[in-house]
Amino acid sequence: MRLCFFAGLLSCTQQSLAQSQKDTVIATDWPVLTYCIDPDWLPYEAIEKGQHIGMSSGYLQRLKQRTGLEFRLRPTNSWSETLQLLREGSCDLTPMLNQSENRQDFLVFSDVYLYAPNVLVSSREEPFLQGLEHIGERRLAIPKDYRLLEYVQRHFPALDVLEVESEKDGLMAVADGRAEVFVGSLYSVNAYVQQQALLELKINGWAWPQDELRMAVIPKHANLLPVINDALLSLPEADHLAIQQQWNNVRVIESYNYTLTWRVALITLVIILILVAWNLMIRRYSLKLETKSNQLEALKAELQDSNLELEFLSNHDPLTKLYNRHFFNTRMQPDNRNTNENQHCSLILIDIDHFKEINDEYGHSAGDKVLQTLSAVLKQCVREQDIVARWGGEEFVIMSQQDCPEDAQVLASRIAERIRSTSFSVAKAVTCSFGIACLKQQESMISCFERADIALYQAKAKGRDCICISEEHT
Repeated sequence: MRLCFFAGLLSCTQQSLAQSQKDTVIATDWPVLTYCIDPDWLPYEAIEKGQHIGMSSGYLQRLKQRTGLEFRLRPTNSWSETLQLLREGSCDLTPMLNQSENRQDFLVFSDVYLYAPNVLVSSREEPFLQGLEHIGERRLAIPKDYRLLEYVQRHFPALDVLEVESEKDGLMAVADGRAEVFVGSLYSVNAYVQQQALLELKINGWAWPQDELRMAVIPKHANLLPVINDALLSLPEADHLAIQQQWNNVRVIESYNYTLTWRVALITLVIILILVAWNLMIRRYSLKLETKSNQLEALKAELQDSNLELEFLSNHDPLTKLYNRHFFNTRMQPDNRNTNENQHCSLILIDIDHFKEINDEYGHSAGDKVLQTLSAVLKQCVREQDIVARWGGEEFVIMSQQDCPEDAQVLASRIAERIRSTSFSVAKAVTCSFGIACLKQQESMISCFERADIALYQAKAKGRDCICISEEHT
C-alpha cells in the first residue's frame, strides 16, 4: 500500500467563553518572551530562512493578539538544542510539545490544545504490526529527546532503538535499511513522505500514546499560564481550522506536487525520446499534459483508497472483517463507553474447541475458512448495538447490551445452537466454549473481562461445548 495520508487534523474543540474572556488583554509591562521551537517538524513548526513557520506560528500569533504578550524567536539547529536552552532558562517559552516526566523538571505546561495520532511506518514488505508491542526484534527509529523515546524506554525497554535527529531522519533510516520501523506523528510523516517521495513506505500500525500538544514556559513565568490557557480556550473552531488548512493541506500538497512535477517531466522526456524515431514531435506537449493529468488522477484515486483502507485496517481484523483487539481495547476505556454501556453490559468470551486439531488435520487455510464462517454466524446472531470482535487466534468476544446473566446466556445458547447447525468447510464437527460475565456497578471493564475469561476456562474444564457464567455476577 502506497503511503498516502489524509490532510485533515484533529483539533481541541473548545466551547465559547464569555465575550469578556475572549477579549482578554494583559498589562503592557510584561517582558518580551524569548521562545524556541523544533526547527524541523512540519507541518507543526519549523524554521525557514530564519522565520518561524508551521501551525505553532499561527497559534502564537493569535495568542499575541488576545493577550498583548510579545514574543521573540531564538533560532536553534535541533530539538535537542531547544530543550537544552529551555533547561538553562535561555528560552522562556516553547509553543508546541508533549508533556513528559523528564520535561516537568524544568517546564510548566498549559492545557492541551491540539491532539494528533502517532503511527508506525515500515517498508511495504513488512507484515502489519498494529502496535509497538508487536515490533519484536525489528530495529525501531525514534527522534532524540522526543516524548515517544521516553515512553518506549520506560514501557518497552527490550526494543532495539535507533535514535535519530528528526522525524525526517527516522523515515530515511527506514528507507535506506538502517531501521525496519519508524514511529512518529501521522501528520509530519505525511508531509515528509510526500516531500521526499518515499512511496516505498507504508503505515504499519498505530502507536500509543497520541500527541497531546501544549505550550510550556519555564517556572519563573508560571504566572502566565492562566492567561495562556484562557486565550487558547477562547479560540473559535474557525481559527483552529484556518491554521490546519494553511499548514497541513495547502503547504504539504504544494510541496508534494513540486516533486511529482519533476517525476512526471522525467517520464514524459523518456516518452518523447522514444517517439523521436516515429517523427511525432508535434504530439509532445499534448502527451505531456495527458500523462500529467493521468498521474494526478491516479494519485487522487489511490489517496482516497489508501485512506479508507487505513481507517478500516486500524479497527478491523483482516481475516474475519470483525472488529480487532485494538478497537475493543479502545472501546473498553471508560472515556469511550457511552452511558448505556456503563449501566447495561455483558461480556461473552468464545473459544473454538480443538481448533489446533482442525489446523493440524486440514491445514491452516481450512482453519481460516472456519474462522470466517464462525464470524459470519456471530454477526447474524447479535443485535445491531452489540459489538463482536476477534480477540486473537480462535478467541472472540461480544460486548452485549444484555443487563443480566440469564439474557446473556440465552444469546450464547442461540449462538452455540447456530454453530452446531452450520455447515463448515471441514468434516470435523465445530463447537465452541463460552464464558459470560455481567458488568457490576462500579466495576471496571477489565475486571469484568477477567471474570468472563475465568468462566471460559471453566467451560473448557467441563469438557467444552458448554456455557459457564461467572460466579461473581451478582
